[in-house]
Amino acid sequence: MSACHDPDCAVSPEADAGLPVIALAGNPNCGKTTIFNLLTGAHQHVGNWPGVTVEQRRGTASAAGLKLSVIDLPGVYSLLGGGGADQGVARNFLLDERVDLIVNIVDASNLERHLALTFELLETGKPLILALNMVDEAQALGLEPQVHALSKQLGVPVVPLVARKGRGRAELLDTIRAALQQKPSALMPTYPPEVEQAIDQVGAQLAVPSSPRRRFDALRLLEGLVVSPSAEVQAGVAAAQAQVLAQAGEEVADLVAAARFGWAHQLAAIAMQRTGKMGVRHRVTDVLDRVVLNEWLGVPVFLLVLYLVFVVSFSGGNIFLDFFDQASSALLIGGVGHVMLQAGLPDWMVSMIAGGVGGGLNLVISFIPPIGLTFLFLAFLDDSGYMARAAYAMDRFMRRMGLPGNSLVPMVIGFGCNVPAIMGSRIIEDPRGRLLTVLMQPFMSCSARLTIYMAFAVVFFRSTGGQVVFLLYVLGIVVALLTAWMLGKTAIRGEPMPFVMELPPYRLPSLRSVGLQAWQRLKVFIFRVGKVIVVIGVVLFVLPGIGWTAKGLQATDIDHSLLAQGSQAIAPVFAPMGITRENWPAVSGLLAGAAAKEIVIGTLNGIYQRQQASDLMAAYRQPDVGAKLWEAAKTIPENAVAFFNNFLDPLGLHDLQSTDRAEQASGASNETLAGLAAAFTPLSAFAYLVFVLLYVPCASTMGALRREVGWGWMVFSVLYGIGIAWAAATVIYQIGTFAQHPPSSALWVAACVAAFVLLVVGLRQYGDRTERRVATQGLESLV
Repeated sequence: MSACHDPDCAVSPEADAGLPVIALAGNPNCGKTTIFNLLTGAHQHVGNWPGVTVEQRRGTASAAGLKLSVIDLPGVYSLLGGGGADQGVARNFLLDERVDLIVNIVDASNLERHLALTFELLETGKPLILALNMVDEAQALGLEPQVHALSKQLGVPVVPLVARKGRGRAELLDTIRAALQQKPSALMPTYPPEVEQAIDQVGAQLAVPSSPRRRFDALRLLEGLVVSPSAEVQAGVAAAQAQVLAQAGEEVADLVAAARFGWAHQLAAIAMQRTGKMGVRHRVTDVLDRVVLNEWLGVPVFLLVLYLVFVVSFSGGNIFLDFFDQASSALLIGGVGHVMLQAGLPDWMVSMIAGGVGGGLNLVISFIPPIGLTFLFLAFLDDSGYMARAAYAMDRFMRRMGLPGNSLVPMVIGFGCNVPAIMGSRIIEDPRGRLLTVLMQPFMSCSARLTIYMAFAVVFFRSTGGQVVFLLYVLGIVVALLTAWMLGKTAIRGEPMPFVMELPPYRLPSLRSVGLQAWQRLKVFIFRVGKVIVVIGVVLFVLPGIGWTAKGLQATDIDHSLLAQGSQAIAPVFAPMGITRENWPAVSGLLAGAAAKEIVIGTLNGIYQRQQASDLMAAYRQPDVGAKLWEAAKTIPENAVAFFNNFLDPLGLHDLQSTDRAEQASGASNETLAGLAAAFTPLSAFAYLVFVLLYVPCASTMGALRREVGWGWMVFSVLYGIGIAWAAATVIYQIGTFAQHPPSSALWVAACVAAFVLLVVGLRQYGDRTERRVATQGLESLV
C-alpha cells in the first residue's frame, strides 16, 4: 500500500537472522492482522517490501521460550494472478524466501471460500498449519467446526481460534512450536491427470531451480495469467493448452478452478456440521445491511458516519491540540532556549536549536491528536466490518470517475488533514485506484488552510465569508476529481478493478488490535514524515535572520534578509495573479506554507511584528515554562466545552459571523490584517486564496506522498499542483481585470489554456509509452 524507498523501510525477515520464520497467509477479512497483533503485540515493525508499493508488517513472538520472526503477508484470494502487487509479494515470498512454517488463517464462518487459497498454499511445499479463526461466528450461524476431521483430511494441525477475544493464542503458539520441531506431512491435492501432465511439460522448459516455483510459473502460464518473454516457451504453453483441450474437452483454467473449488467444497462439507439455526448476530447483520447497503440510504449513511469520524477526529482532536502545541512549545522552544542562553551559547545557536529544531518538533507534536484519532477510528471502522460496506455503497458513483468506491474515504479525511488521507488510501487494493486517490489528496482543503481563509475573509469578505470559504472547499473537490479523471484517461490508463469484496459480519473490534494498528500508523508519521517538517522548519526559521550584504552573508533585519530578498526576486512570477514586488510578505507566506499551511499566518505575523522587535531573545530570557504548562493544561477543559458546543460545525464557519471571533480563529495579528488590507484587493485576495488551496502541499504531505507513491509521482504532484494553482489564480485575476488591459489579460488566459493542453498531450504520450511497454513485456513477464 505504500511506496517507501528509505533503506530502513525495506525491512526483511533476514533482519532476524537465525530465527524461525513464520508467515501468516489468508484471504482479506480473515482476521490475519488481529492474529498478527495477538502474537507479536508491540514488537512490530512496519515498512515496505523492497521495490514494491505494498506494506510489510514484521514482528517477533515467543513460544515457550522459542523466539519467532512473524511475517504478516498481504491478504489475497489467490497466489496465481489477478490481484496486483499484493499477490506478487505473497507468492514471491512464499516461493523464494526462507519460510519455516505457514500459518494459514481461514474464516470458519466462510470455510469453503477460504480453503481455495489453502489448496495453493499446500502446493508451495512449505510446512503448514491451519488457524481456524472466528469459530464463534460459525457457531452463530448454526455450524460446529469438526477440527479433528479437518486435520485428518489435510494432514496438518488445525487450531480453533477467536482471535479478537484472544481465545486460542496459547494453543496456536504451542502448535507452531511443535510444527517447527516436527514438520507436518500434508496431504497434497492434485489436478486432473491431463493438467498435471501439462504442468510437467511446461515446467521442464522453465529455467527455474525451485520445484514449487516451477510448478506455479507453469500453472500461471497455462491459465493465461502471464506470458513468457521466450517465444519457444510460449509455443510450448500453447501446445500444452491445446493438448489438454483435446483430451479433457475443457480449458486448463476451467479444470484448475473446478479442481480447486471442488476440493474446497468437499473439505468444507466434512469440516462443518450444522447443529442449529442461524443466531442473533446473523439476523442483526441482515437488518443492518438492509440499511447500509440500500441503494438510496447507503450513501447518506456512509456520509454521516464519515462526518462523525471527521468531527470526532479533528474537532475532538482540538481538545488536546492546544495542550500538545503550547506544552511542547514551552518545553522545546522556551525551555531549551532558556537553558542554552544561560549556558552562554551565542544567540544564533539558541535561535537555530530552540527556534528552528524546537519549532519543527513542536509542529510535528501538534499534529498528533487529530491524526492519531483519525487512525484510531478508521481502524475501528475497518475491524467492525463497516468499511467494506461503505466502499460497496460508494462504488457506483466513484467508478464513473474511474475510481474505486473506497477512494471517497480518504477524500473526506482530507478535509481534516491530507497526511492521514494519503496514508488512509492503503485501504484501496487496486494499485491504479490507490495511485489516483493519493494524487487527488493535495487538493482537498485541509483544516490548516481554514485559518488563512478566515484572515482574508475578515478583511475582504465580511458579509460573504461563509460563501467564499464554501466555494473554496467545492473548488478543491472539483479539481481533485477532474485530476483523477484526466490522469485516468491519459497517464494512468485502465479500468477500475472489478470491485469484488467479501462482506464480513459485523463484529466488535478488539481494542488491543485497533490501538496497535493506530499506533503503528502514527509512529510512521512521527518518525518519518516528521523528519521533513523539522528540516524545512529550521530552514524557514534561519532565512529571516540572515541576508546577503556588501560584506557577504551576515545577520540582518528581516527587510534585508534572505527571506525578503528571495521573496522579492520571485514576486514577479506572481504578478499575473495580482501580487506586486512590494507585497513580498505574501510570497514569504507561500514559501512558509510549503512547510506547513499552519505557519502561513504565523509567518505573516512574524514578518510584520519582527520589524518592530527590539530583542529577539526575549522569549528565551524569561520563558516562564511552569506558567505556560499550566495555561496549556487549562485549554483541555475549555476546548472540550467548545467541542460539544460546536459539534455541528466542525469547520468553524460560524466564526465568520463575528469579526472578533474570525480574527481570533484566524490567528492573524492586527498588524497582519492591516498589512493584508494595504497589499491586496478583494480580487487579488481571492486569487491568492485559490493559489493557497491548490499549490504545493505542506512538507508533511510531501513526505507522505514520497512514502506512498515514490519520488517520481511526488515530484509530479508538486509541480502539477503549482502549475494548476498558478494557472487558476492567474485566470481568475486576469478575467476579473479584463476591462483594464484586454490584450494582456487575453494573452495570459490563452497561455494558461495552451499550457494545460500541452500537459494533457504530454500525459497522453506518457500513457501511450506505458501501454506499449506493457504490451511488449506482457501482462507480467516470467524471466
